[in-house]
Formats: sequence, C-alpha cells, structure tokens
Amino acid sequence: MTTTKHRTPQASARSRRGTDPAPRMPLRTPYHSLGDADAMRVPAWAQHRSVYRSSGRTLYLVETDRLPEAQRDLARLDRAGWDVRVSEDPAGSSARIALTRRDLARAA
Repeated sequence: MTTTKHRTPQASARSRRGTDPAPRMPLRTPYHSLGDADAMRVPAWAQHRSVYRSSGRTLYLVETDRLPEAQRDLARLDRAGWDVRVSEDPAGSSARIALTRRDLARAA
C-alpha cells in the first residue's frame, strides 16, 4: 500500500519561503479583559452584544437591563484601558454600554 502526502497551497508556499507566516496578534476584546489569561468571559449581564468595526476602531455595544450587576465589571474594564460609556434609558429599565480601547479612540 502506498501513502501519498497531499500538500496545501499554503504549506507549499511556506516550504518555498522556509518560514511560517508572521504570527497574528491575539484578539483582545472586553471579554478577554474580564477573563483570566487567554480565556474570555462573557458576563450574564451582557444580554445583547454587537461589534462594529471601522478603520482603526472597534466598538463593542452591549445592551442590558441588569446595569447594577455590571458596575464591578465596568470598573474593571475602565482600569484595563477600555473607554466605557453608559447611556441609561430614561425609564430606567435598560442601558447601552459602548466599549472601545482608549488608545484607539484617541487615534481615530
């Protein structure tokens, strides 16, 4: 029985160059900032989550009706370098939380 090795185009290109492509930077989100080491944690209060990307900026938008539960995590994100902006519903039933990295917000 004969075994044939199949090489993908990427593997062939790497072999010709002799090196692997540059490593990618790990994705760092607010949920990584709330987690431990490389694990991320999505808190229960983050009920509806959206991500918007544009040139040089990523906006994480979270909607919740559990803002009191979020306060400790929001303070932690602020200390970790996230720009945290909370817009409460005038009726007091829900809130929108916008999260961006401070360094990216200044550059944009």
